[in-house]
Amino acid sequence: MIGVGPAGPIVGATPEGAPGPAADGSSPRAQPRERGGWNTLELRDLDPMAERPFWVTLAQLPGVGPVGFARLLHRFGSTRAAWAAGAELLTVLPRVADDGNAALRRLRREGPPAVLARVERATRLAGGEVLTALDATYPRALAEIDPRPPVLYVAGDGDAFEAPGVAIVGTRRATGYGRACAADLGDELARAGVTVISGLALGIDGEAHAAAVAAGGRSIGVLPSPLDRVYPPRHRELARRMLASGGALVSELAAGQSTGRPDFARRNRIIAGLARAVVVVEAPDRSGALLTAAAAVDYGRDLHAVPGPIDAVASSGCNRLIADHLAALVTSSAALLHAVGARSGARPVSVATLSEAEGLVLGGLLRRSASIEELIGRTGLRTGVLASAVTLLEARGLVDNYGGATFHPTPAARRIGAAADRAR
Repeated sequence: MIGVGPAGPIVGATPEGAPGPAADGSSPRAQPRERGGWNTLELRDLDPMAERPFWVTLAQLPGVGPVGFARLLHRFGSTRAAWAAGAELLTVLPRVADDGNAALRRLRREGPPAVLARVERATRLAGGEVLTALDATYPRALAEIDPRPPVLYVAGDGDAFEAPGVAIVGTRRATGYGRACAADLGDELARAGVTVISGLALGIDGEAHAAAVAAGGRSIGVLPSPLDRVYPPRHRELARRMLASGGALVSELAAGQSTGRPDFARRNRIIAGLARAVVVVEAPDRSGALLTAAAAVDYGRDLHAVPGPIDAVASSGCNRLIADHLAALVTSSAALLHAVGARSGARPVSVATLSEAEGLVLGGLLRRSASIEELIGRTGLRTGVLASAVTLLEARGLVDNYGGATFHPTPAARRIGAAADRAR
């Protein structure tokens, strides 16, 4: 895996949330294409229905992956022919899992029609459908990339893939600053009609998804796990809200499969492939978000990064992407909207009548996030009055509390502050 360090790329970085080092990362700099990839295949010559049982069955074979799948198609011309070749197909793969031969024998005993029926049944029970790269409903953005996932398991509204999408990614160990930035960007993009894409991880990903849903927009979550076992479990309710608001969930793993180390890295590449642009909000030098940034460069997607303090570990990767001219600097949500060709959507600002204490607290937080102790010093309010004001502001949806220690203004509060500044 690759991160970004003081001297450039770091080999051996592990994506946050993965059980260990992943196997197929790439550098933030574009990599040369392997000959015989997906873009040189004539998929239109294949019959989607005739291929479907063999296509889905071969995708269940451990170690195939998008690159190996393309090699099979180049070598044999179709998945039906590859299946007919028996164990010979394993010799074409770039790597064969330890249980590859045994898995192939099990699949051959079951047979492609039965495998397809089993996989489709399990996917339907998980609320999704099976898509192959031959299907007309396969996401068009992914149909352009190389390598592309041969089979996807998708739940939700397929229209979510048709609207322009922007990915917001970052560290699981986000700071209050990073969370506030992710929420603000997710809110603005969703209000502008842009689909917000991320990996449903804790931290930055979750903030972006939640803000998009709260704004009434669509969000796509790309999972490193199957649809029937949303990871992380803490975000299962968020995933349900995303689906209810017209969004979608995507996975490369069939229902019932276990998550492995490469699945986190491949998830990051799907995020970049689905998006028109990728925004990295916070990412330390060793972060899975930097793999998404690498894939964005590799796929020719626009890459943006939110700057952070020069001594902030959480922002070191973002700052280096900007310094190395790999990512455009994000100065504001409005500037990002302009960069991705979107217009700011309707933002009905409901300015509730605030007490004097609430106004003092919110004004202080709009200048900078703070703890209770810091707010006492800024406002001069007594502890009881301050605590009451903070509680009321949280109830109004104007203040968030991260970790029980630091308070931050929500996107709604920032809009109120911006409107007040314009009125002066």
